[in-house]
Amino acid sequence: MEENGSLRISKSLWAAAIFLAVMLLCLVGDPAGWGQSPDPAGLVAAGIFAVGFAVLSVLQDGFPRVIMFIAALGICAWLTLELPHIALVIPMLYFLAGTARAGHRTFALLSATGILIFGMTLQLIQRQAPAEIFGYELLAFAALALLAVAFGELRENRKILGEHMEQLENVARRASNAETEQQQLIKRARVTYQLHDEIAHNLAVASLHTNAALDSELTDTSTALRLIHVRQAVTGALTALRRTFDALGHQELPEELSATLEDVERIATSLRDAGIEVSIHSSGLGHTANFPQLAMRIIREAATNAVKHADPSEIVIWIRENDDENQTPHWTVSVRNNGVPRPNPQARPGQGLTRLRTATEEDGGTIEWGRLGSNYLLSATVRKENEQKP
Repeated sequence: MEENGSLRISKSLWAAAIFLAVMLLCLVGDPAGWGQSPDPAGLVAAGIFAVGFAVLSVLQDGFPRVIMFIAALGICAWLTLELPHIALVIPMLYFLAGTARAGHRTFALLSATGILIFGMTLQLIQRQAPAEIFGYELLAFAALALLAVAFGELRENRKILGEHMEQLENVARRASNAETEQQQLIKRARVTYQLHDEIAHNLAVASLHTNAALDSELTDTSTALRLIHVRQAVTGALTALRRTFDALGHQELPEELSATLEDVERIATSLRDAGIEVSIHSSGLGHTANFPQLAMRIIREAATNAVKHADPSEIVIWIRENDDENQTPHWTVSVRNNGVPRPNPQARPGQGLTRLRTATEEDGGTIEWGRLGSNYLLSATVRKENEQKP
């Protein structure tokens, strides 16, 4: 509401300025007649034209081309009545600039050219000398017309540039918000994967302790029954965890995630607490050095499966970095255990390693597992491009 009021005031001021400018220039535009009484008919005609130009200035924003056409006709009529030419400077420049600002530059230039040609034609009809026709007045009108069109074009370009800058700011703001959301999603994905792996591993350790307790000589039937319920609950929790994780759609590892040797040490510590001897061979890899999260998940999955299904007494983990120029740089991870799979006719094939095999092969790596003598060995290669970029 306030903006509309300011616009009306601005238009009213422009109309008053054009009216006063036309009348003032009309009065002082003929120096030869300054000592004579003003012609009433000329003043009335000038007043009518001044009011008309003022009204057109108010309506200009709505129909710029139509208003420019009417203004051009009015200017030609003014020239026909032989009123002072200098009084046309203000309305002509105003309408030319306004039309160019509205995006009709060509139309404004054609209108200015038409007005100048019309004025020269009238002068030729009046048998004026060519020196008077093509004098400084014509050059001044042509130069001012070009400046008016250029000014209108400049205003339009500034407006377009401002809109583009605003759009760029909006795009930059959305890009920044999207990047922030992406970082949040990456953090959530990291927490989700770590939480999934920790819970699954701890449940597997709980299952190991439960099986060990059931294998011992229990004289209390009620205690054995409770342990069986615990084992069933742990198995159900593992199954529910896997199904929930799959339902969330976490089928691929975020490339931004990475792991360190400290993560492997935490797995080893939990396995040692369960009575399993764990050895880690990292080929000089520092505790804080990064390696792919995919390799970390393969190690965790292999250790979890060993504890869950084979009751091993020893697990050996190898992590090796390969930078051979003749091969694609990659990481090699291996997990060996001496466990013997427990017979379980109700056991169903797991999907953890299968899913990891798909992710590894899609990235150009390999993963294999199987019996090796009295041991069970899982070995995988993971491309180094999976590492977190610095």
